[in-house]
Amino acid sequence: MAFLLILGAGYLGAAAAEIALARGDSVLLADNWLTTDRAQLDGLARAGGDVRTADIRSRDQIDALLADGPDRVLLLAAQASRPLSEREPDLTEEINILGVRRVAQAVGALGDAAPSLVFASTLHVYGGRPAGEIGPDHPYGDQGDLTHLSKIYGELCLRMHARRHGFGLSILRMGIVFGPGPVMHSAPESVTVVDTFRRRVAAGDALRIDDPRATIGVVHVADAARILVDETPGRGELRVANVTAETVTVGEVAALARGEQPPRDAPCSYVSPFAYEHALGNHLRP
Repeated sequence: MAFLLILGAGYLGAAAAEIALARGDSVLLADNWLTTDRAQLDGLARAGGDVRTADIRSRDQIDALLADGPDRVLLLAAQASRPLSEREPDLTEEINILGVRRVAQAVGALGDAAPSLVFASTLHVYGGRPAGEIGPDHPYGDQGDLTHLSKIYGELCLRMHARRHGFGLSILRMGIVFGPGPVMHSAPESVTVVDTFRRRVAAGDALRIDDPRATIGVVHVADAARILVDETPGRGELRVANVTAETVTVGEVAALARGEQPPRDAPCSYVSPFAYEHALGNHLRP
């Protein structure tokens, strides 16, 4: 039985906690409740999850969570909304840059007793227009917003501290996550394009597509959460991998949401080592 500390108890963190608890693991979830209502975690608390209020921008609060001795830390806390990053750039940098650094320092300060750390990054670190086969060795690409730019800093900062202090680190570059989970957000800036299109079609609304050729990787929340919980880097180990079941264009997502069968003609393909159980078409099928 493992003891997981999940920093960020939102959409993906809650789904990971649900899987871990079902396996019999101990789970400590922490969040600052800026985008998630704490009451949404009541079901996980009843299932045995320890739900606390904490903010990764506070070193003292991180240290207090680590004092319980988790085996693994899932660092999922992030300001992930591009529109919000335009409105509140300071908040984005405080969470995604300052917060990540403080988690890295706090874990590293534990020395040989440090837990391993799994960081949820994004496929967008490769840039907005990648082409060809995209594996974890592909270089970083140009960025157009602070949310995704800060993920590159997060990756490099964590790698630096992992090398310096020897703790195990996995960087998992997540595709667009979709599907139902124990915590669902309703604010437009917090809903991904897949679920936005699905909801709009169900409501009979027209779909607005700015760039149908824009390419994304997609992964069901259940698959993403399972992969995060399974990831167990050993001490001194560094692993970087893509987490995406399919590579599609935004135009393909829209067509699938409308019940059409578009050709799969994305200009790139994200390479991933994991097995996936859920397909985008099944989720979007009207």
